Amino acid sequence: MAKKAAKRKNTRKNTGSRKNGGRNRLWIIFAGCCIALALAVAAVFQKPVRRHFSYPMEYEAEVRRACEKYDLDPCLVFAVIRTESFFTPDAVSGAGAQGLMQIMPETGRWLSGKIELDAPYDDEMLYDPATNLRLGCWYLDFLHKRYDGRWQEALTAYIAGQGQVDQWLTDPELSKDGKTLDVIPGQDVKEYAAKVMRTHEKYKTAYPDV
Repeated sequence: MAKKAAKRKNTRKNTGSRKNGGRNRLWIIFAGCCIALALAVAAVFQKPVRRHFSYPMEYEAEVRRACEKYDLDPCLVFAVIRTESFFTPDAVSGAGAQGLMQIMPETGRWLSGKIELDAPYDDEMLYDPATNLRLGCWYLDFLHKRYDGRWQEALTAYIAGQGQVDQWLTDPELSKDGKTLDVIPGQDVKEYAAKVMRTHEKYKTAYPDV
């Protein structure tokens, strides 16, 4: 009797072990499927998420509206905004430039005389994204035309001023033909146009349909 009871006990124990082992295998399979699904979802969304955070397109409607009005590439304007303020509408530089496209108040006052605004100009309007973009895009278009379609000179003038670029173009040590800057003084100014153009290419790659 004792042997039979022990045998039944061992049988129950082995049966319980097989059931537990089966449940564990099911959990392992289920966990493996969840991990595989998570990795697949991450692979699908990793690039768009990374793209969104690295090269955002905030204020897209306002940017597109201004670009259509002044015939500019939205990706270029996004590149300027990213370089200037990283889409911070209340940004103020050490020099006093304000808003998304970092416009100096005196430049804003000059620009306000070139386009019709919805209200009389005030420096505080530079913090309004739509107004800042209208002024900045008009200025980019103006500079692009002023320097005969050469973005290096236009963007350098955007950061350093037209008068400064005009003066550099008359210097034979900086410009051989008086139209193109072969040498741009100042590391920050020199790097600015190149950085905007590199960022422009990144936007074009990230958003080929824009």
